[in-house]
Amino acid sequence: MANARGFRWGAFLAGVVAAILIAIVAGLAIILGGLYPVAASSHHSQPVRWAIMEAREHGVQRSAAGLTAPRFTPADIREGGSHFKGMCQECHGGPGAAPEEFAAGMNPHPPDLARAAGDLSVEQVFWIAMNGLRMTGMPAFGKTDEDEELWKVAAFVKQLPKFPASEYASLPNAHEEEHEAAEGHHHH
Repeated sequence: MANARGFRWGAFLAGVVAAILIAIVAGLAIILGGLYPVAASSHHSQPVRWAIMEAREHGVQRSAAGLTAPRFTPADIREGGSHFKGMCQECHGGPGAAPEEFAAGMNPHPPDLARAAGDLSVEQVFWIAMNGLRMTGMPAFGKTDEDEELWKVAAFVKQLPKFPASEYASLPNAHEEEHEAAEGHHHH
């Protein structure tokens, strides 16, 4: 009796192993056969989309957990807005400013940060700006920009929903200014 049950258990395990192998072979055939849609114009299936979104959300929460934001003055937030104008506006838009046309072709679509930032802490916004998000087009600005700048950008992003469009329009684009300063000696 015990023997028969043991045999059935063995058959069950063999079935599980076979199913796993078939799934791996099918997955490899799809990937190596070029059958998985990689175009930015195609969308992930619901289960894949769910898995990526959950992984991203929990990964950001865990990674940013050890960070503590500095204190910000109104001047810091305005400076953050100037950097935001140079680094972020093209894809995300800003108060009274639309994203550039190319952003419409990005997948996933860059979020409206005035809405999205409500769910994120300043530390989480800083972490995303610093490290980027894989497979989204969001770059890791930590490779090119100072931590202090990125903290100010994060502080500005948290103020986005209530930052006046007129005040934003009057902010200089910090990155254009830096570029002109770097190029300055060539023009003379």
